Amino acid sequence: MSLKKTTTPGAKWRLGALLPLGAALNGMAVAAEPAVETRAGADKEITLPAVKVKAARGQQDDGYKADTSTTGSKTEMAIRDIPQSVSVVKKELIESQNAFNLRDALKNVSGLTIAAGEGGRTGDSITLRGFSASSDTYLDGVKENGQYARDTFFIDRAEVLKGASSILFGRGATGGVINQVTKKPTGGTHATGEFTYGLYDFKRSTLDAETAYKDLSARLNVLYQDAGSFRDYNYTDRWGIAPSFMAKLTPDTDLSLNLLHQEEDSVFDYGVPIYQGKPAGTPIETFYGFKDDRLQKTDVNVGTVALTHRFNSDFSVKNTVRYGGYERQYRTHLFGAVTDNGLDSTVARTQALRRNTQENIYNQTDFVYKKPLFGFNNTLMFGAEFGWEDYDFKSKNSSGVATVSLFNPVLTPTVGAGRANDFSGTLATDRITQTQTYAGYVLDQFELSPQWKLLAGTRYDVFEAEQDDLLNDANDLSRTDRQWSPRGGIVWQPTDNQSYYFSYGTSFNPSAEAYSLSAATANLPPEKNRNFEIGGKFDLFDGRLSATAALFRLEKSNARTASPDDPNLTVLAGEQRTDGFELGLAGEILPRWDVSLTYAYLDAEVTKSNSTAVGTVSGLTKSLQGMTPVNVPQHSGVAWTSYHLTDNWEIGGGVFYATKRYTDTVNEVELPGYARLDAVLAYHQKHYDVQLNVFNLTDKVYYESGQTRSALPGVPVSGQLSVRLKY
Repeated sequence: MSLKKTTTPGAKWRLGALLPLGAALNGMAVAAEPAVETRAGADKEITLPAVKVKAARGQQDDGYKADTSTTGSKTEMAIRDIPQSVSVVKKELIESQNAFNLRDALKNVSGLTIAAGEGGRTGDSITLRGFSASSDTYLDGVKENGQYARDTFFIDRAEVLKGASSILFGRGATGGVINQVTKKPTGGTHATGEFTYGLYDFKRSTLDAETAYKDLSARLNVLYQDAGSFRDYNYTDRWGIAPSFMAKLTPDTDLSLNLLHQEEDSVFDYGVPIYQGKPAGTPIETFYGFKDDRLQKTDVNVGTVALTHRFNSDFSVKNTVRYGGYERQYRTHLFGAVTDNGLDSTVARTQALRRNTQENIYNQTDFVYKKPLFGFNNTLMFGAEFGWEDYDFKSKNSSGVATVSLFNPVLTPTVGAGRANDFSGTLATDRITQTQTYAGYVLDQFELSPQWKLLAGTRYDVFEAEQDDLLNDANDLSRTDRQWSPRGGIVWQPTDNQSYYFSYGTSFNPSAEAYSLSAATANLPPEKNRNFEIGGKFDLFDGRLSATAALFRLEKSNARTASPDDPNLTVLAGEQRTDGFELGLAGEILPRWDVSLTYAYLDAEVTKSNSTAVGTVSGLTKSLQGMTPVNVPQHSGVAWTSYHLTDNWEIGGGVFYATKRYTDTVNEVELPGYARLDAVLAYHQKHYDVQLNVFNLTDKVYYESGQTRSALPGVPVSGQLSVRLKY
């Protein structure tokens, strides 16, 4: 029986029969209006009530709650079906917070902290569940690990899969992985332009436009940013373009092309010195470098081609080819030891010219076969990955870098004649590292019953690395590692709105994971990691709100440490573990009221180690055993909320919170804990939005990241006004 009815303009459903109608109305507001229904062969018309449907706000794709993820397996899957903790930062939350950098968006992820780059590595340096995740960045599921500051102008959302996950991503993936999901063509036509002006001479413009013609659709995202800083002599000039195309070659075959070009001109700045184990109490804007020696330029090019073919409704294949090219040239400014003479204290400084270039080529093939087995739903995923990476790193030290007053620095414009300007002459480092990855995997999700799901699989990796040291032939080293990475999990769903799980996952860290080998590590097998996790996921208020909880242990069972017989040798005899739990809440708690709440408790410890280090405060040699790993707060979280006062006016804000963190390996240097309060006020119209963001309302002095000898201050009280035009 067909049914003619009227719907509100926002309704997405077309109801053609009474049974689908009843299912579709579950959880929606409905109202009856007269309509006419004519039955074939009937001699009169029967008047039935029509249905006026309005989707609840929580069921629209405009809130903070995410229902699916592409990161927990090799296909898009309901988050409730993934036996592992997954955090999704959607574009609605990114836009509400004006989180223009990926690292700012990731502050909403429980158990994740931003770290200062070590050993020449800058860009997005991340710690996840107590372990470094700086090389665990992906773009649409394919490795994208270049060193640069990632922008969100072309990102639809950021997904973070937590816990050891080498079955999906190969080497690394100890604390988890960060997967950026790009904005892709939707088949519609729209254009959005955004203009932002803020304090400290912040100016930014973006464009997001798409169109479609027959079986071809295209989308273009463009960025231009010219920004000053609260830090003296700092700036970030950035521009980027990210076009994407989608072509339907046949009804069962799709071809996509996604491109990214981003350039940046900025300042290498690690902030203020450490004094007596804490950030020096100098004004947070104080600059200790040489204004004429500032240099940091990055050039990023990423291209991705993906071909998807559906053999039938059960069987599909996707082949993805990714090229990534990254170039970064910069002049470092780092602190040395402090000579403590009270108010007359001085701090040593070092300077070096560095350049790293990196090229990646990856090819992934993923098969998905969905076919009932023994009468129960079954999804089989299998495939292969091949990757090649070429990393070239050069460094040349400047000479004649003078010390400077700690509390009253008088700056000179340049180091002078000793400044490193090119890579001629004597270099500190000149190294080329090439790696190859060959891997295959199989992963199966099997429904034992409508309430029980089992996920199990494994991956086999071959990782080859060859290092060519152009300064010392003795450091021309190579290594090949072969590693299995199993994973298992079980999910129990007693009702449609409850999901409980247990999971076990593994990962491995080869010696050349960060493109460097030494005589001490070249003969060492990979470090191995295990993650044990139990958790629950709940849908509340007819699916408008999701709540999550996870209890886990993540442990490294054979960490690299000094040999007890010879401290110049390295052995796999150390151990490190993180015990913790995480809580999350996302969605609509009341009509017009959206929230995103995250919290993490991390008890991280180096439980076994033969290595020692000299404390910069005590001057004593201490064992690393029993110490807390760097950049891991015990408590951290974010509470963000927004409330629509009317259909046009929105008000919101939130708190970013973390307890103290150690920045040295023997726990003598710490960054104090903090709570930062932000606010947002927005006015919405059909064709434009106006939004005011205020950061750090209480003007709290805090430090986002640090090293043994430096701390980078967070932003003081400031504001940004954005105007968004929509077509």
